[in-house]
Amino acid sequence: MTNRISLKEASRKAPGMLARGDSALLEEGAPPTLSDLAGALQFALGDGRIWLNDERMVLMQTRVFGHLRSEMIEALGLDAARRLFMRTGWRQGKMYADLLRKRFQQDDLTAALAAGPRLHTIEGWVKVTTKRFEFDLAKGHYHGEFHWHDSTEAAEHLSNHGIADCPVCWMQAGTPSGFTSELLGHPVIFREIECAGQGAERCVVIGRNAEEWGDDVPELEIYGLVQSESGPRSKPWTPPVDVPVETPVEAPHAIIGKSAAIERARRLMEQVAGYDQPVLFLGEPGTGKELFARRLHDIGRTPAGPFVSVNCSMYENGLVDGGLFGEEGSIARARGGTLFLNDVLALPLATQGQLATTLVQFDQNGTQLRVLSATGGDPRAALDAEKFRADLFYRLSLLPIAIPPLRERRDDLPVLIEHFLRRHARAHGKPIRTISGSAMDLLLRYDYPGNIRELSNMLERGVIYAEPGGDLDISHIFTGIEEMPGFVDGLHRSGKIVRRSSIDESAGATRNFEEVEAETYAKALEDAGGNVSAAARALGLSRAKLDYRLSKFGITPARPDKGS
Repeated sequence: MTNRISLKEASRKAPGMLARGDSALLEEGAPPTLSDLAGALQFALGDGRIWLNDERMVLMQTRVFGHLRSEMIEALGLDAARRLFMRTGWRQGKMYADLLRKRFQQDDLTAALAAGPRLHTIEGWVKVTTKRFEFDLAKGHYHGEFHWHDSTEAAEHLSNHGIADCPVCWMQAGTPSGFTSELLGHPVIFREIECAGQGAERCVVIGRNAEEWGDDVPELEIYGLVQSESGPRSKPWTPPVDVPVETPVEAPHAIIGKSAAIERARRLMEQVAGYDQPVLFLGEPGTGKELFARRLHDIGRTPAGPFVSVNCSMYENGLVDGGLFGEEGSIARARGGTLFLNDVLALPLATQGQLATTLVQFDQNGTQLRVLSATGGDPRAALDAEKFRADLFYRLSLLPIAIPPLRERRDDLPVLIEHFLRRHARAHGKPIRTISGSAMDLLLRYDYPGNIRELSNMLERGVIYAEPGGDLDISHIFTGIEEMPGFVDGLHRSGKIVRRSSIDESAGATRNFEEVEAETYAKALEDAGGNVSAAARALGLSRAKLDYRLSKFGITPARPDKGS
């Protein structure tokens, strides 16, 4: 006898196999829930940043948004402002889809589509009620109906312009259009059928495939899916089929990041690239001073010449004799190219004197040589203590460039994490699916006393410890020697972070990961009355894994465990 199961049960058991779905068949509480999505939102108090997973956010009063919107209408005209806000919403929707892919790796397309209205609600634009949506990828079909309550755009339009004669939730209509189109792989257009800005009780929004709206679909041009009427007509946009995703090609010694702090350093480096004068890179250990030096050599006047790096700390206290001077020395080998003196303040005074004399001779002879140097120390303190020659220092520091520590360029963390994860996964031949949400939360909040070098090491460690094709989690990246951010109070359910209830994140001593981990297991065991199996279930771990971790920390159940 053939066993029959419902579509709902089939969808639950094999979501990746189904190319159609219906919100009416979605189980209540299917992830990601509002709570799951809210867990991706972090307020880095005192740091001036709000994160939604790995994207930086800002808070803005709705009245300020309303004034901005009103001024854009006055400056651009109603139609141009409408188109701009629709495009902005479209981009926001595509980023919602990207967030779901990165953080939740949702295989059930119906559940993923259902998460979009929740994200829209969490961001405060509107309260979304899903009436129903359905889709069939094979037929290229989508239809959805949603109700919007307390729309920010509608309220601000009413406040600034009064009752409108057409729908006014422009950005909010673009958001589900971008989100749904990105997930389904074909254009889906959302339109307001009723709008609170026109005096309706709430906004009613309908989403359909673009072609189902008929011949007049101006949104396709607004969202950049077809060319405008003034230019040559093109076919409606279709996603590429079976095109492999290529790994981005990065320039050798590329400086990764777009934060204001790193842009300042990069601009200065590019400004001095066309000269031969000495450059001094200043920055804490691990900030990437040698990477900057190599990049400056690559874009300088002698990129085909040699780049010779010298670790000056080897000469400290006379531990190394020679190697810098003479016909076979580093300086001679760098002729026609670049000499990089790393940790230059470590040079002994005698070596400093010989170096100063050699550089003067090179200048007099017209020898082609650019000298770059770097230090993580305080040059002024070295001069005051007479540990470094003033004449040499002022020669080497003609063009100083300060490299910011990683904690001052946190906006670069998402792209740096992606860069190092891709690099180490490729180097070790070990594919990694993604970084877990809780691990990303900690990486975005950690202070990195070792700067870029520490971040790279942590991610390489994670790649090595993680299972091939699996996710990087907190336990793969943090070893127990790092100081945990102040907002972490514990871990729960396979590494999810339990945040402090107090908004004062500076209170209390900083604890390392092992302390937090041990407290979490002990608390779970206590809550389970000493039952290891029950504690493992509460933590989302297998019994064997929890047994191992309890043994690791020397934690013994309060009473004999009887299982369950």
